[in-house]
Amino acid sequence: MCVVERARAAASMGWLVCGMVAGAGLSLVGCTESIELEDSGPAIEFDAGPPGMVEPDAGPPPVGSDAGLPECVGDDRMRRQIYFGTSTPTAIPLAPGQVLAVVSFDTCSGAYISDEWILTARHCGITPGRQACVGEDPSNPNVCLQVDRVETHPTVDIALAHVSVPVTRRLPALVPIPINTEPLNNSWIGRTMEAAGYGRQEDGSSGEREFAAEPIVALENELITVDGMGTRGVCSGDSGGPLLGLASDSTVRVFAELFGGDSSCVGRDNFTRTDLFVEWIEAITGPTVVEGAPCGGITPVGDCLGGSTAAWCDSATGLVTSETCAAGRTCGWSESDGGYRCVTDDPCLGVTAAGVCDGGEAVWCDAGTIRRRDCGACGQICRYVTDVGGFFCLPDPCLGFDPIGECDGTVLTLCDPDQGFQSIDCAMFGRTCGFSTRRGRNSCVR
Repeated sequence: MCVVERARAAASMGWLVCGMVAGAGLSLVGCTESIELEDSGPAIEFDAGPPGMVEPDAGPPPVGSDAGLPECVGDDRMRRQIYFGTSTPTAIPLAPGQVLAVVSFDTCSGAYISDEWILTARHCGITPGRQACVGEDPSNPNVCLQVDRVETHPTVDIALAHVSVPVTRRLPALVPIPINTEPLNNSWIGRTMEAAGYGRQEDGSSGEREFAAEPIVALENELITVDGMGTRGVCSGDSGGPLLGLASDSTVRVFAELFGGDSSCVGRDNFTRTDLFVEWIEAITGPTVVEGAPCGGITPVGDCLGGSTAAWCDSATGLVTSETCAAGRTCGWSESDGGYRCVTDDPCLGVTAAGVCDGGEAVWCDAGTIRRRDCGACGQICRYVTDVGGFFCLPDPCLGFDPIGECDGTVLTLCDPDQGFQSIDCAMFGRTCGFSTRRGRNSCVR
């Protein structure tokens, strides 16, 4: 699984190899090795944050703004719980036990769709005797069961692997994720899904469970295509891994498994759909069993998932309820419901509780009121915090270092807000350090 906030990949590299940064157990990470090269192609540079975020129009802070407050501390939104208390998925509210359902086959991935059956890809070549591993620690899938039966679809890239004993006997906390049985149509295009797997990471290593939020961009024949838009995606070893989403009944489902991805690891990824092959799957596994998703960290106030889906806790049932907003409606604050729902007129103009960065300010919706905090006035920067799920004012790791960078002979010194200070000897790439008019700062130039 690969997520890149600042990277350049040569066409000959195949699967992109990046570096991993320290975080709060998150899979969506940036590159530790940035090669600052100036050439004829456009630089790939992205603001940190999930896809689909829309910057609000600049303007004076509205009533209720926090801009100009003298205290320079993290705001109370940092205490906001993300979905079900897990920081790993960022768009789909998986329960902790569902997070454990992602399977490692060492060179491929998969997902438990029942207590004994794993959905994966036919091209992975899983055979009886193979080990299917899961675990509480995302970097140590140490609960392994032997595959004793494999069924492969005759025409498409789907396989089902049966394990020798029910997985919950070995890992009681694991909750299988049922397949999606709901027919998909073009109304699903634009919805954000969550890809998962144990594939290659940015530093070339693999074997760690990771998730990446990607919107659906196409539905063609048996495939769902999602797009990491240059910032995130699947990589080698994620094949067979699940594409997760919310069904219309508000339950988390496996919508597809990974057929193949873009060679950059941050482009378009193709997954084989389950809705078209429900009859074949259920003829082997038995009927799909679905249980309601508990609310966990989702409150009755709710939140916006991916910008187009409202999710909230039904106090009467204790289960998650969700609604994907139809055309002409968006997820925003509903005064009548006292929470985030699908609305026609959003008082926060599309800004959610997660917020956005508007220049040097963190901007978010607080119960129908847009609020702003001037990060720069506090010597901080506005960044997206994945384990909390929002934009906040955070300490500046560059300590005010000039973003233009510095040249010392052929050595380029710069500071990336995510990775801190970096030093690159441009001579290693046959270049020198100098000012790039295209980038507006120092870079390795020809």
